[in-house]
Amino acid sequence: MSTLKVQNIQHTNGTSGITVSSGGIITQPAIPCCQCRLTTSNVHDTSNAFTTTGTDIRFDRIEINQGNCYSESTGRFTVPVAGIYEVRCHFLTHNDSTTNNQFSIFKNGTAFHRGYHGVDTQFVEFHAHALVECVAGNYITVQLDQGNIYISDDGIYSSFFVKLVG
Repeated sequence: MSTLKVQNIQHTNGTSGITVSSGGIITQPAIPCCQCRLTTSNVHDTSNAFTTTGTDIRFDRIEINQGNCYSESTGRFTVPVAGIYEVRCHFLTHNDSTTNNQFSIFKNGTAFHRGYHGVDTQFVEFHAHALVECVAGNYITVQLDQGNIYISDDGIYSSFFVKLVG
């Protein structure tokens, strides 16, 4: 049996890749990831309900953007390194909707996963999550296909999350 005793694993340029605490907790401070929200301050549809369809949603409240992979100006998470990425998105439907609610998650402009909820006069959360294999330079976006999204000043009712998982 062999034991490797290290606190840090670094690239030859000195960038830390893995740190092990004295308690055995492993952290990876450079995992590409983002978490963003859609607020009433977004640039392309400030009305409530948000109804802009067929264009990449530009989430405007960026809470985490490790690796600077998400661009608010384009709504794109650009993949910096090849791997499998976890993608999650959720919204709250607007309660006066008279049509079905659907959004799509795209990779390089092609839909690969959807969230859907039928016509309802209630506020209902609809969401989608998936794993997607990517190469460096691929990009991930979200579009509203139909329906209405309830948005608020703080963006608490919506989120877009992408993270490298392996």
